[in-house]
Amino acid sequence: MSARWVVVSTGEPDRRTVVQALAETMPEKSMREAAAGEVLEILDGDSVPLAIELPRLIQLPGEIMRLHPGAEVSAPAGSAIPGFFTAEGTGAASPLWWLEVYATGGVPDGGRLADAFSHALARLTGGVVLMPDGVRS
Repeated sequence: MSARWVVVSTGEPDRRTVVQALAETMPEKSMREAAAGEVLEILDGDSVPLAIELPRLIQLPGEIMRLHPGAEVSAPAGSAIPGFFTAEGTGAASPLWWLEVYATGGVPDGGRLADAFSHALARLTGGVVLMPDGVRS
C-alpha cells in the first residue's frame, strides 16, 4: 500500500533543492524522470521506493487547511510549526508551495525514506510536512 507525504513550504522546492534533499537523505539511490518530467522516481535497483511530484504554487493558501483539516503537521527538527497550521490558524497570507512524496507499496523502507526526504526538503524550503493518515513523525 502506498502512502503520501506532502511538503508545504514558503520557499520554492526547485529541482536543485530537491536533489540536495535527496543527496542528504539517500545518496546511494539514483533517480529518473517520469510522466513527461513531472515526476521523479527514486530507484533502488529495480524497485521504485519513492515517487516525487514536482511542486505546485498554491495561490490560495487557505485551501490547504480546507483540503487537509486535522492533518498531522510535522516540522523539521529545530523548526516550529507555523501558526496558520494550528487549530486557531486560518491559513497563510501569502502563496505556498506544495510537493507530494509517495512511498510506493511493497518496498520495506519506502515510508522511512519518504519521511526523511520530506523533512529534509521542508527544512531547506521553510516548510512543514503533512503526514499520511495514521503515520506520526
